[in-house]
Formats: sequence, C-alpha cells, structure tokens
Amino acid sequence: MANDTTNKFGVSLAMDNKPYENIDTNKTLALADCGVIQNVIADSVTITLPATIAGATFTIRNGGVPVASGPAGSGSNGQLLVTVAPNASDQIAGLNFTATDNKAALNTKATAQVGDYITLVADATNGWCVQDAKGIWARAA
Repeated sequence: MANDTTNKFGVSLAMDNKPYENIDTNKTLALADCGVIQNVIADSVTITLPATIAGATFTIRNGGVPVASGPAGSGSNGQLLVTVAPNASDQIAGLNFTATDNKAALNTKATAQVGDYITLVADATNGWCVQDAKGIWARAA
C-alpha cells in the first residue's frame, strides 16, 4: 500500500475535524503537509521532518493498525512504533528531551495508544519544538 495523497476530513480522528492523510510507509514531510495530520497506520514508519523553516507546524498521530471492517480512524493500541525524525542538522526540543541534533521522537510500541500524537513547530534556527503532545514519547538514544 502507498501513502494517501488525498486529504480526508472526519471527526473520527477526534482532532477538531482537521484534514488528515493515512500514512503506511516512510514519508519525508514538505511544507504542503503543514496543517494536515499525518495519521500513521502501519508499524515502524518513520516521518522525517524537513529542515527547519520558521513557523512550519506538523502533527503526527498514531492511528493504530486499522481494524478490518471497522469505522474510519479505528485501530488497535500497542501495535505501532511511530518515529518522527528531524533533519540531520536539526533537533527536537521539549517533553524533557535533551535537545540534540539528529535524534528522533518515538511513540513507543509498548505504550502506544490510538490517538497519541505530537505537534511540532519549527524555529528556523535549532530545529523543532514540541507544541503539543498526547501519549508517551521518548527521545531516540
């Protein structure tokens, strides 16, 4: 399967009816993805952030493995590792992470819940700051 290229709208994501795309393979984000929730629905997917650009904001959500014949946006808990990786020269700061270049934020599989998410905003200098998050996120070692 390949990543969606068409925005969807739906209250099933419980995020203010914002547009989203289901992501089932690794993806490098672009400015066109700002404002579109990246709803990860496959295990071990890495979402790579672009180089920091002032004000760019992205939300990455754990959508869980889709339930067969289930409603849109449904999934199972504890099924996905979601990795959000910065550009090699950028960092992710916040959530008590030690801000270090090229270290990803992980929504760990063992504690992952459908609906966990992280919203990041770029500062144009050092990288990305956590603006909002739900669930347990850890910094890669």
